[in-house]
Amino acid sequence: MPPTWLLVLSWAALAAGFVSFAIVVADTYLRGHRQPVRVMEIVWPVTVLYIGPAAVRLYWNWGRAEVLARRRHGGQVRKPRRGLVVTQVSRCGAHCALGFVVAEVALFALKADPAQETLWVDYAGDYLAAVTIAVLFRYVGGPGRGVTKIWRALSTVVTVELVTITAFELALFAWLTLAHHVVFPEPPLRPDSPVFWFAGQLGLIAGFVAAWPVASWQLDRGAGRAE
Repeated sequence: MPPTWLLVLSWAALAAGFVSFAIVVADTYLRGHRQPVRVMEIVWPVTVLYIGPAAVRLYWNWGRAEVLARRRHGGQVRKPRRGLVVTQVSRCGAHCALGFVVAEVALFALKADPAQETLWVDYAGDYLAAVTIAVLFRYVGGPGRGVTKIWRALSTVVTVELVTITAFELALFAWLTLAHHVVFPEPPLRPDSPVFWFAGQLGLIAGFVAAWPVASWQLDRGAGRAE
Protein backbone atom coordinates (compact mmCIF):
# COMPACT_ATOMS: atom_id res chain seq x y z
CA MET A 1 0.00 0.00 0.00
CA PRO A 2 1.18 3.57 -0.68
CA PRO A 3 1.82 5.70 2.42
CA THR A 4 -1.24 7.31 3.94
CA TRP A 5 -0.10 10.86 3.21
CA LEU A 6 0.27 10.04 -0.49
CA LEU A 7 -3.19 8.48 -0.66
CA VAL A 8 -4.71 11.52 1.06
CA LEU A 9 -2.87 13.88 -1.28
CA SER A 10 -3.94 11.86 -4.33
CA TRP A 11 -7.60 11.81 -3.33
CA ALA A 12 -7.49 15.53 -2.53
CA ALA A 13 -6.01 16.37 -5.95
CA LEU A 14 -8.59 14.21 -7.71
CA ALA A 15 -11.40 15.77 -5.66
CA ALA A 16 -10.20 19.27 -6.58
CA GLY A 17 -10.34 18.27 -10.23
CA PHE A 18 -13.89 16.95 -9.95
CA VAL A 19 -15.08 20.07 -8.11
CA SER A 20 -13.49 22.25 -10.81
CA PHE A 21 -15.16 20.09 -13.44
CA ALA A 22 -18.55 20.64 -11.78
CA ILE A 23 -18.01 24.42 -11.65
CA VAL A 24 -17.29 24.69 -15.39
CA VAL A 25 -20.14 22.35 -16.35
CA ALA A 26 -22.56 24.35 -14.19
CA ASP A 27 -21.34 27.63 -15.69
CA THR A 28 -21.80 26.24 -19.19
CA TYR A 29 -25.18 24.57 -18.92
CA LEU A 30 -26.89 26.12 -15.89
CA ARG A 31 -25.68 29.71 -16.28
CA GLY A 32 -25.91 29.59 -20.06
CA HIS A 33 -22.31 30.35 -21.06
CA ARG A 34 -22.36 28.04 -24.06
CA GLN A 35 -19.40 27.78 -26.42
CA PRO A 36 -19.75 28.84 -30.08
CA VAL A 37 -17.64 25.79 -30.96
CA ARG A 38 -19.43 22.92 -29.23
CA VAL A 39 -16.35 20.73 -28.85
CA MET A 40 -14.98 23.32 -26.41
CA GLU A 41 -17.76 22.27 -24.05
CA ILE A 42 -15.79 19.03 -23.73
CA VAL A 43 -12.34 20.63 -23.82
CA TRP A 44 -12.78 22.99 -20.87
CA PRO A 45 -14.28 20.48 -18.41
CA VAL A 46 -11.49 18.02 -19.26
CA THR A 47 -8.85 20.74 -18.80
CA VAL A 48 -10.06 21.73 -15.33
CA LEU A 49 -10.44 18.08 -14.41
CA TYR A 50 -6.69 17.48 -14.55
CA ILE A 51 -5.39 20.96 -13.69
CA GLY A 52 -7.95 21.92 -11.05
CA PRO A 53 -8.80 25.40 -9.72
CA ALA A 54 -6.00 27.13 -11.64
CA ALA A 55 -7.65 26.06 -14.89
CA VAL A 56 -11.00 27.38 -13.67
CA ARG A 57 -9.32 30.79 -13.50
CA LEU A 58 -8.02 30.30 -17.04
CA TYR A 59 -11.51 29.39 -18.17
CA TRP A 60 -12.98 32.41 -16.41
CA ASN A 61 -10.48 34.78 -18.02
CA TRP A 62 -10.14 33.26 -21.50
CA GLY A 63 -12.50 30.35 -22.00
CA ARG A 64 -15.89 31.98 -21.97
CA ALA A 65 -17.13 32.96 -25.39
CA GLU A 66 -17.71 36.61 -24.49
CA VAL A 67 -14.16 37.23 -23.28
CA LEU A 68 -12.61 35.77 -26.42
CA ALA A 69 -14.10 38.53 -28.58
CA ARG A 70 -12.53 41.97 -28.15
CA ARG A 71 -13.18 44.89 -30.46
CA ARG A 72 -10.58 47.05 -32.09
CA HIS A 73 -11.16 50.73 -32.60
CA GLY A 74 -12.22 50.05 -36.16
CA GLY A 75 -15.02 47.78 -35.00
CA GLN A 76 -13.47 44.52 -36.18
CA VAL A 77 -13.80 41.59 -33.80
CA ARG A 78 -10.61 39.75 -32.92
CA LYS A 79 -9.51 37.25 -30.33
CA PRO A 80 -6.71 38.30 -27.96
CA ARG A 81 -3.47 36.42 -28.54
CA ARG A 82 -3.32 34.92 -25.07
CA GLY A 83 -6.86 33.65 -25.47
CA LEU A 84 -5.89 31.92 -28.71
CA VAL A 85 -2.88 30.24 -27.08
CA VAL A 86 -4.87 29.16 -24.01
CA THR A 87 -7.59 27.69 -26.19
CA GLN A 88 -5.13 25.88 -28.45
CA VAL A 89 -3.19 24.35 -25.56
CA SER A 90 -6.40 23.41 -23.75
CA ARG A 91 -7.79 21.74 -26.84
CA CYS A 92 -4.64 19.73 -27.52
CA GLY A 93 -4.36 18.96 -23.81
CA ALA A 94 -7.90 17.60 -23.74
CA HIS A 95 -7.01 15.22 -26.57
CA CYS A 96 -3.98 14.05 -24.60
CA ALA A 97 -5.86 13.73 -21.31
CA LEU A 98 -8.70 11.74 -22.87
CA GLY A 99 -6.19 9.63 -24.78
CA PHE A 100 -4.30 8.94 -21.56
CA VAL A 101 -7.44 7.80 -19.74
CA VAL A 102 -8.79 5.70 -22.61
CA ALA A 103 -5.48 4.01 -23.41
CA GLU A 104 -4.45 3.31 -19.82
CA VAL A 105 -7.84 1.85 -18.88
CA ALA A 106 -7.98 -0.24 -22.06
CA LEU A 107 -4.45 -1.57 -21.62
CA PHE A 108 -5.07 -2.36 -17.96
CA ALA A 109 -8.29 -4.19 -18.89
CA LEU A 110 -6.24 -6.19 -21.39
CA LYS A 111 -3.84 -7.12 -18.57
CA ALA A 112 -1.01 -4.93 -19.87
CA ASP A 113 0.34 -4.00 -16.45
CA PRO A 114 2.61 -0.89 -16.62
CA ALA A 115 4.40 -2.17 -13.55
CA GLN A 116 5.54 -5.26 -15.48
CA GLU A 117 5.40 -4.34 -19.16
CA THR A 118 7.69 -1.88 -20.89
CA LEU A 119 6.34 1.64 -20.60
CA TRP A 120 6.68 2.32 -24.33
CA VAL A 121 3.57 0.19 -24.93
CA ASP A 122 1.57 2.54 -22.71
CA TYR A 123 3.13 5.60 -24.32
CA ALA A 124 2.37 4.37 -27.83
CA GLY A 125 -1.23 3.72 -26.80
CA ASP A 126 -1.56 7.13 -25.16
CA TYR A 127 -0.17 8.95 -28.19
CA LEU A 128 -2.25 7.07 -30.75
CA ALA A 129 -5.39 7.56 -28.67
CA ALA A 130 -4.70 11.31 -28.34
CA VAL A 131 -4.23 11.76 -32.10
CA THR A 132 -7.30 9.64 -32.84
CA ILE A 133 -9.43 11.74 -30.49
CA ALA A 134 -8.06 14.93 -32.08
CA VAL A 135 -9.12 13.70 -35.52
CA LEU A 136 -12.51 12.61 -34.16
CA PHE A 137 -13.12 16.05 -32.62
CA ARG A 138 -12.20 17.77 -35.88
CA TYR A 139 -14.36 15.35 -37.85
CA VAL A 140 -17.44 15.84 -35.69
CA GLY A 141 -17.07 19.62 -35.61
CA GLY A 142 -16.09 20.09 -39.24
CA PRO A 143 -18.13 20.70 -42.38
CA GLY A 144 -18.69 18.30 -45.23
CA ARG A 145 -19.22 14.57 -45.27
CA GLY A 146 -17.64 11.28 -46.27
CA VAL A 147 -14.01 10.89 -47.30
CA THR A 148 -13.59 14.63 -47.85
CA LYS A 149 -14.58 15.33 -44.25
CA ILE A 150 -12.19 12.66 -42.94
CA TRP A 151 -9.33 14.06 -45.01
CA ARG A 152 -10.04 17.61 -43.85
CA ALA A 153 -10.02 16.45 -40.20
CA LEU A 154 -6.73 14.61 -40.66
CA SER A 155 -5.02 17.48 -42.46
CA THR A 156 -6.21 20.00 -39.86
CA VAL A 157 -4.84 17.92 -37.01
CA VAL A 158 -1.49 17.47 -38.78
CA THR A 159 -1.05 21.15 -39.65
CA VAL A 160 -2.61 22.77 -36.57
CA GLU A 161 -2.40 20.40 -33.59
CA LEU A 162 0.11 17.59 -34.08
CA VAL A 163 3.23 19.53 -33.02
CA THR A 164 1.54 20.83 -29.87
CA ILE A 165 0.12 17.38 -29.05
CA THR A 166 3.59 15.86 -29.48
CA ALA A 167 5.22 18.40 -27.15
CA PHE A 168 2.47 17.78 -24.60
CA GLU A 169 2.89 14.01 -24.81
CA LEU A 170 6.68 14.11 -24.55
CA ALA A 171 6.48 16.06 -21.29
CA LEU A 172 3.80 13.68 -20.01
CA PHE A 173 5.93 10.64 -20.87
CA ALA A 174 9.04 12.14 -19.30
CA TRP A 175 7.20 12.71 -16.04
CA LEU A 176 5.54 9.27 -16.08
CA THR A 177 8.95 7.64 -16.55
CA LEU A 178 10.27 9.50 -13.50
CA ALA A 179 7.11 8.67 -11.55
CA HIS A 180 7.35 4.94 -12.30
CA HIS A 181 11.08 4.57 -11.68
CA VAL A 182 12.11 7.34 -9.28
CA VAL A 183 9.31 9.29 -7.56
CA PHE A 184 6.75 6.52 -6.87
CA PRO A 185 8.65 3.25 -7.50
CA GLU A 186 7.03 1.28 -4.68
CA PRO A 187 4.37 0.06 -4.76
CA PRO A 188 4.21 -0.02 -8.58
CA LEU A 189 1.85 2.49 -10.16
CA ARG A 190 -1.29 0.89 -11.58
CA PRO A 191 -4.59 2.37 -12.86
CA ASP A 192 -6.49 0.80 -9.94
CA SER A 193 -4.76 3.18 -7.51
CA PRO A 194 -5.56 6.88 -6.94
CA VAL A 195 -1.80 7.52 -6.84
CA PHE A 196 -1.57 6.48 -10.50
CA TRP A 197 -4.17 9.07 -11.51
CA PHE A 198 -2.57 11.72 -9.30
CA ALA A 199 0.73 11.04 -11.07
CA GLY A 200 -1.18 11.31 -14.34
CA GLN A 201 -2.57 14.69 -13.29
CA LEU A 202 0.93 15.97 -12.60
CA GLY A 203 2.14 14.68 -15.94
CA LEU A 204 -0.73 16.32 -17.80
CA ILE A 205 0.02 19.62 -16.05
CA ALA A 206 3.65 19.26 -17.14
CA GLY A 207 2.40 18.64 -20.67
CA PHE A 208 0.23 21.75 -20.57
CA VAL A 209 3.23 23.87 -19.53
CA ALA A 210 5.49 22.32 -22.18
CA ALA A 211 2.89 22.76 -24.93
CA TRP A 212 2.35 26.46 -24.21
CA PRO A 213 5.49 27.84 -25.95
CA VAL A 214 4.98 25.43 -28.84
CA ALA A 215 1.42 26.64 -29.40
CA SER A 216 2.62 30.24 -29.13
CA TRP A 217 5.33 29.57 -31.72
CA GLN A 218 2.80 27.99 -34.07
CA LEU A 219 0.51 30.96 -33.66
CA ASP A 220 3.36 33.32 -34.60
CA ARG A 221 3.97 31.25 -37.73
CA GLY A 222 0.28 31.40 -38.59
CA ALA A 223 -0.13 27.64 -38.13
CA GLY A 224 -2.07 27.76 -34.87
CA ARG A 225 -5.83 27.93 -35.14
CA ALA A 226 -7.48 27.07 -31.86
CA GLU A 227 -10.96 26.62 -33.15
